Amino acid sequence: GCHCLGDGGEDQEDGGSLFSSAYITPVGPFSPFRSSACEYESDLGQGMNELTATSPEFALEMQRMQLDMQMGQEPDLKRMTKLADDLENSYQKWEGLMAKLRLSNDFQSREYYKFTNSHMQQSGKTIEDMSSIVKYQVDCMRAFVDQRLPPPPPPGLDLTPPKEGAGGIGSAMSSARVEAEPFEPSVFKSETVRTEYEALCRDHRQLIKMGEMYGSFDPLGKLAFLDQLESIEERWDVFFGRLGLTGELNPEYKEQSEEFLNSMGLGASQFRKLLRSAHNAMRRDAEEERQYNP
Repeated sequence: GCHCLGDGGEDQEDGGSLFSSAYITPVGPFSPFRSSACEYESDLGQGMNELTATSPEFALEMQRMQLDMQMGQEPDLKRMTKLADDLENSYQKWEGLMAKLRLSNDFQSREYYKFTNSHMQQSGKTIEDMSSIVKYQVDCMRAFVDQRLPPPPPPGLDLTPPKEGAGGIGSAMSSARVEAEPFEPSVFKSETVRTEYEALCRDHRQLIKMGEMYGSFDPLGKLAFLDQLESIEERWDVFFGRLGLTGELNPEYKEQSEEFLNSMGLGASQFRKLLRSAHNAMRRDAEEERQYNP
């Protein structure tokens, strides 16, 4: 049967093939092919899980307090102090995590950082803007508890929260895991197709492994790596294009991918556009580095 994860009929602006909008192929920082730094059991993976688990609780608690105030009830000062402390603590962890991703030697970690930034920029916010907004919220809560006037908002910062699914802390980091491989080799009737699939999985894994040293590559090495990665993405597009409609996608992979996209409020084609935008940002970084260190 046809296992579509997106609405395949939309126009392509991301330079991918027709099928890149109909399916989520196993590409990007959330694919089943992971570097050792981005393994689910790694420190980074555990940190992300912890943060995505607490994010909805903060949103709910803040909504409750706002509702109380709208109904003319005095908010509980102890609860507000605890929320301010928890929020500040969580954001410090988040900033630490983002800095680790940004400064990592590992390609997939940096890709995750750029992807998160692109996701946030959809709502006109950067990672730095989000940090300023949360710091301001925490300062306002503390001022309320101490019966002081609230501080002035940071100049030039739009304080409207991001739209649902447009890259708040919770949606920019997904705890949904995509661990299953897209096809079960047993579904391939043709030996040639099975061999091609196994070669593609092997090449993808090897490239991610090589990317663990990405930070130490010179600028031309980084650009060459991005070219190789995009060539792997194209091979997946072609493979899915040929087999996606006739071959059977692994149901577990389909389910995990859908859960992942839903948790980030993204369609399959939006995901690909964000990934393209993250890779373009990494190309610009490499080009810039090349100008400074020719």
